[in-house]
Amino acid sequence: MARSNICADVKHASRRRRDGNQMAELGPGLLILLLSTFFPLVLLINLAITYGSGYMLNNLQIREAAVNKKSEATDPNGNVMKNIPTNWKTMGVGRYCSLVNDPQTSVGYKDGSTSDGGSTDKIVIVTTTIQTKPMLEGMNFADIPGLTTPATWNYQSEAVIENADDFNK
Repeated sequence: MARSNICADVKHASRRRRDGNQMAELGPGLLILLLSTFFPLVLLINLAITYGSGYMLNNLQIREAAVNKKSEATDPNGNVMKNIPTNWKTMGVGRYCSLVNDPQTSVGYKDGSTSDGGSTDKIVIVTTTIQTKPMLEGMNFADIPGLTTPATWNYQSEAVIENADDFNK
C-alpha cells in the first residue's frame, strides 16, 4: 500500500514539471522576496548614506573649529556653524540627504590636561544634529524612524585646539 502512494507522488511530480505548473508560484515568490528583502535593503542603504554624510559634516566642522579662534568658531555666521553646513547641503553626498530643516550646530569648550609648565590645553566640542525626512511620508501605520517618521541623527566630536595662544582672541 505504501508503495502505491510513492508512485502517485512521483507521478504528480513529473506531471507538474511537464505542465509548467511551478510557474504559478513565481509571482508570489517574487512578491515575498521584494517585500522581505529589497525594500528593507533600500531603507538600510538610505540610512547608512545619511549617517555617513552627517558624520562627515561633523568631522569637517570639528577640524575647522580646532584651528579657528573661539570667536570665529562660535559665530553663527562663521565657517563652522553656517558656511560648512551650507556647502555640505549643496555638494557631495550631503545633497542626497533630504533634510527636514538645516543642520543644527553647537560649539563648546572645556579644559584639557595641564602640562608641567602650567599651560592647560583647550578642547573644542562640536555637536551637530540633522533630521531627515521619512521615505514614506503620510503613512502613519507605524512609527519607524527613517521609514514613516523623520530620523534624527546627533553627532558629537572633541578635538584639542591647535593654537591655544589664540584661543580667546
